[in-house]
Amino acid sequence: MSSDRFFSAKLLLFGEHILLRGATAFAVPAPLFRGYWSKEKGPEEALGKLQFQKSIGHLSAELPIDLPRVKADQLEGWYFASNIPQGYGLGSSGAFCAGLLHRYGTKTYLTDTELKADLALLESSFHGKSSGIDPLTSYLNSPLRITHQSVERLPESSAFPQGVTVFLLDTQQPRTTDLLVNWFLANSAESGFAQELEHTLLPVHEQMIASWLESDLERFMEHLAFISEWQWRFLPPMLPSGKSIPFLWQEALATAHTRVKICGAGGGGFVLGFTVNQEWVLERAKELQVPILFPFETC
Repeated sequence: MSSDRFFSAKLLLFGEHILLRGATAFAVPAPLFRGYWSKEKGPEEALGKLQFQKSIGHLSAELPIDLPRVKADQLEGWYFASNIPQGYGLGSSGAFCAGLLHRYGTKTYLTDTELKADLALLESSFHGKSSGIDPLTSYLNSPLRITHQSVERLPESSAFPQGVTVFLLDTQQPRTTDLLVNWFLANSAESGFAQELEHTLLPVHEQMIASWLESDLERFMEHLAFISEWQWRFLPPMLPSGKSIPFLWQEALATAHTRVKICGAGGGGFVLGFTVNQEWVLERAKELQVPILFPFETC
């Protein structure tokens, strides 16, 4: 027996750590990866049961969760089955927390902002400080434009403009989010790095999101080229290690049709790419032996 409700992974197209500095974030559900409640045996059973078992010790009585029901369901064999890779920037814990609140939540939410706040509290009980974006995207299953002040649901048609394909390059290296967030926050306190963020990166970032939502691909690719180059220069701990993906990153910057950028926390997991030339990406990824999920526009 399994639940009919699926909780998709999230793909943070734009925002990453700079949301903490006032930037707009844009997230979309990624149903290629998802989780759901189940009592059936399957390939995710061992991991799912372990994750559910660990959750019991992290849940606080102050959270809006029906803890007695959680424990009762665990004894009956319920677990959260998921194929979302952990440590890859796709919100595996976010989908899990969305599933927890949906199944065991004890409150009624009048606004998405209120829902986001409780999901952030819930996810923060598992690892570090959560913005709530990951679980909210999974919970609502909708593209979201997010600022510090508001959460706006957008139509599905806004997620991927016609003419561009989004893809994921697999670094084959999980990463630890907390270490990267701490590095970013520490550097953001330094005047030189803070100036670069505030006066150079953030304006282009906002223009990039606007051009994406307006389906202005020419302007979008120009802005994204700047972002990609900026990340390469100023965010070294968040860039993929090894030889193949960094080489492809630099090759993409030399083209007019393909760009790559950090996906989520960076430092491993997936690298996020955008292209108007699918054949080039497929050929280069094959030659460089870079695992690729392509295309990803079906999200």
